[in-house]
Amino acid sequence: MPAFPNVADLAIEFSSSVDAVWAFLSDGGFFMLLLVAVSLLSVAVILYKVVTLLAENIAPAKVQKALTKADEYVSSGELPELIDLLRKKKSPLSRIALTTITGGYSGRAEATTATEAKAREEIVDLERGIAPLEVVITIAPLLGLLGTVSGLVAVFSNLDGGVGVGGRAEVARGIAEALNTTIAGLAIAVPTVVAHSYFTKKLERMAIRMESLTNGLLAALCKPRSPEVLDSVFAEQSLLSSSSHVNQQS
Repeated sequence: MPAFPNVADLAIEFSSSVDAVWAFLSDGGFFMLLLVAVSLLSVAVILYKVVTLLAENIAPAKVQKALTKADEYVSSGELPELIDLLRKKKSPLSRIALTTITGGYSGRAEATTATEAKAREEIVDLERGIAPLEVVITIAPLLGLLGTVSGLVAVFSNLDGGVGVGGRAEVARGIAEALNTTIAGLAIAVPTVVAHSYFTKKLERMAIRMESLTNGLLAALCKPRSPEVLDSVFAEQSLLSSSSHVNQQS
């Protein structure tokens, strides 16, 4: 029979662990409080970005699949169905695609400019939260170092003329406590760097994917076609009605 740990022993171990953590934090003084606040900011931002940068929230799979078939939607006169889908599946990719389709532009150049402007707006919105992580990465080690220096100054300023064995032990303990803030600062900065790099690369990948899909949509809308294949509502839009002329010029 495997021996299960006693509940009382677990409670004692948990209590001692909490006491050790509290002692670690309290020894850091004022600068440790600042580091705790910085760590809470980092955790909150990371959780926020985990949710907002989910692929399904940025570019839903159904929208991606529909945009890969944009040429079929346009050629078969089913562009209203594509617009309905984009409006139902609200996301950055959907908003960019709607800007491309419903703008009534005079040609592909104007449509491309408007689409790129909308895409930049959406990317900037998705980047919210990245800047605070950069701040945490910068200031956490500096706050830790500042706390350590402050602690060392306090330790050495309390030394008297002669330092015996007991005095050396006090100095060593004071130095160890002063280094707590440096440890805390680095412990905050390292996972924040990892999270920042992950979010940045993921955002770059999603931006490239959205650019590819919207380029395909632009190509489908501006491809020369017979007017009868277009829905009458969209045949009145400048981009679609002048697509043949635009492609001839290009």
